[in-house]
Amino acid sequence: MTVSLSFDTPEGPLAATVSRVLAAGYTGRTRHLVEAHIEELKALGIGVPPHIPMLFPIIPGLLSQSGVTQVLGLDTSPEVEFVVFHQDGRDYVTVGSDQTDSVMEAQNAAIAKNMCLKSVATEAWALEPLLGHWDELELTLTCEGVVMQHGALGQMMTPAQLQEFVAGHDGPQHEGRMIFSGTMEMHGRCPRASVEMVITLHDPVLARSIVHRFRVEPMLEIFPPKG
Repeated sequence: MTVSLSFDTPEGPLAATVSRVLAAGYTGRTRHLVEAHIEELKALGIGVPPHIPMLFPIIPGLLSQSGVTQVLGLDTSPEVEFVVFHQDGRDYVTVGSDQTDSVMEAQNAAIAKNMCLKSVATEAWALEPLLGHWDELELTLTCEGVVMQHGALGQMMTPAQLQEFVAGHDGPQHEGRMIFSGTMEMHGRCPRASVEMVITLHDPVLARSIVHRFRVEPMLEIFPPKG
């Protein structure tokens, strides 16, 4: 399956064709950061991963640049991530959210990650100009205005490390492949209701940001009418 996404870049509009989507997990740059994330997930009933890092295939049709993402039930969680992709011989980065079903994740993470749309911003930057100050870039997730995730990318695998890890498991060809980076520590949980999310990739050196706003709308179970 192939999907088409449109991005605004500093160089002009970019049409991206995505045929392969992979979500990485447990990609903290140090063992301490990875173990902290494992403990966070264990508190939610999610067990220790069999491998570190992890890599999950995602159905490309789940990618969404919409301002609304519907989910089934109240037990899903967003995860702000940087997203790298290769188009027309050049690497790009944007920001996305790996929305995941929290209940199913305790049973089968690969299925859980394919039960929700994956939000992706409508802006992107060429990756190469960012590499000299990559570790200073920041990711932020707010839920109804409350900061749930925030941190510098120096905590996580670099794009080169991430691409090398993915190539070792999925092959070197990366034209049309989009990679979600894995996430950072979550401070609290989002309300179990319809909420507005804002995900941001901020570059303090070049003083610019990619911001994507979207509303998560739970679809609740429909019971038969009484009587």
